[in-house]
Amino acid sequence: MNAFILNGNINSRTNLGLRITEPPKVPPSRRIVDSIEMDGREGTLTIFKGWEDITFYMKAALMGANLQSRFRDILPQILNAKTIHFSNDTAVQFNIKHVHAGALERKLSSLHEFSLEFTCAPFRYIRNVAMISRTTSGTVSNPGSVYSLPRITVFGTGSRTLTINGKPIVLNILSGNLVLDSELRTCHFGNVAQNNRMTGDFPVLNPGNNTITLGTGITRVEIEPRWRFI
Repeated sequence: MNAFILNGNINSRTNLGLRITEPPKVPPSRRIVDSIEMDGREGTLTIFKGWEDITFYMKAALMGANLQSRFRDILPQILNAKTIHFSNDTAVQFNIKHVHAGALERKLSSLHEFSLEFTCAPFRYIRNVAMISRTTSGTVSNPGSVYSLPRITVFGTGSRTLTINGKPIVLNILSGNLVLDSELRTCHFGNVAQNNRMTGDFPVLNPGNNTITLGTGITRVEIEPRWRFI
């Protein structure tokens, strides 16, 4: 790996002038579990609670002149980035939650080094996934290794039922469409929350085939699938 890329287009080497001196060791996604000892039970009772954030570290160096000034210029681009992927694996990206940067340390007169710590959402997200648009019922295949939390726009008017993997979601659509965001657990139209116009669970798309049934009066659904890997 010779570069990391922020927000899909900021290359650490060509745009920021950085050299990676200590590449990151990115761990796989890790489950959060509670293990409870119970009298008379063989082994512990294991309760799955969710997934941990992914944290990884790296070191990068600036070379040449005006290093302090250049560091001040590039640091906001790193700290404010929303996604990161690496030049040796361009298929997936990490969704950044926050970044910590260390102090710029002098190693040579023309080479200074600093550390970076990235905290990201728990999964590796497939990059450049096309929006899925359906006007009829059918199946959608999840190529990832873990369930996804999609963003689905449902088009229609009135009380309509969208069914995913046998689980109905009843929507009272007043303005032509409603957006279901399973990651944020919100139902909205534009910037206005409409959770009171939704009955049912927020949908997930499991690895493999998922059945989607457009009830009467639903003219179209658009799915941002957010496929991901552990």
